[in-house]
Amino acid sequence: MKEEVFSVNDKNDNLGLGALMAFLPFLFFLPLVMKDKKFSPYCMHRANQSLIVLLIAIVLALAAKIIGIIGIIPVIGEFIAGGVGTILGIVSAVFYLHNLILAILGSGKRVFIFGMIDILK
Repeated sequence: MKEEVFSVNDKNDNLGLGALMAFLPFLFFLPLVMKDKKFSPYCMHRANQSLIVLLIAIVLALAAKIIGIIGIIPVIGEFIAGGVGTILGIVSAVFYLHNLILAILGSGKRVFIFGMIDILK
């Protein structure tokens, strides 16, 4: 996967905002409402990656809830639902931490698997 290249000034000026969006992915919209940040390629890249991570977390949480219905089956259902829910939670945490580390480092890399999707332009 190719890494985005940003100007040093753009990255240094917006590193804090990028890390904030990665730490709290529901704040992905901040560059869109901040007049001067809307035109920053780095901010828009981090906003897009944070939105992707947020959507992944939501989808995995919904999948865990749906699979949790199996938990009504005595003994084995609870074991399966708990195990799958735990695995989906770990996968969600891995995506979150990967995005957070990339943002803190100021990297132009994308989140693996789903990072190539561009929702925000």
